[in-house]
Amino acid sequence: MRTIRPLLSIALLAALSACAPVDDQGFSVGNPESCSGVIVAVNYGILGEDSVNECVEFDADEALAADVLAFAGVETVGTDTFGDQVVCRVNGLPSETEELLVPGFDPHLETCEDMPPAHAYWALWVKENPDSPWDYAMDGVGTLMVTPGSSLGLAFSAGDDIEQPSTTP
Repeated sequence: MRTIRPLLSIALLAALSACAPVDDQGFSVGNPESCSGVIVAVNYGILGEDSVNECVEFDADEALAADVLAFAGVETVGTDTFGDQVVCRVNGLPSETEELLVPGFDPHLETCEDMPPAHAYWALWVKENPDSPWDYAMDGVGTLMVTPGSSLGLAFSAGDDIEQPSTTP
């Protein structure tokens, strides 16, 4: 019995640590209203989901956008042709099995094979500081570096409406 208990404790600790998220980049959740890290804002537009507004704090001078998004719970999928340089899907949207209906356009099934259509796409936005305007990112999530005090946004644009993210909680 004595030898089983320590082994059981070790096995239980190993199982629990395998399930716990490992954060080797110093990421933590902050308050979006007083964020000293990066604000992550997602606007789903016509896709109908609630907006995301999170603060990701980190100790480094910069962090990869893909890692910041992932820590904030935002999962992105790129395209077969362009990889993670083009965002095709965010948290499973638009659906890969249901046609997307944009008023004034033919129904579209997003396969993520190539560039999404100009009337239904995810735009990656950056904001240097809280007082700066949103700008289209010049890099994709896999190469874009963000710094504390900046904002990182994804917004789904449909039809003639070019959506921008909102950093208002």
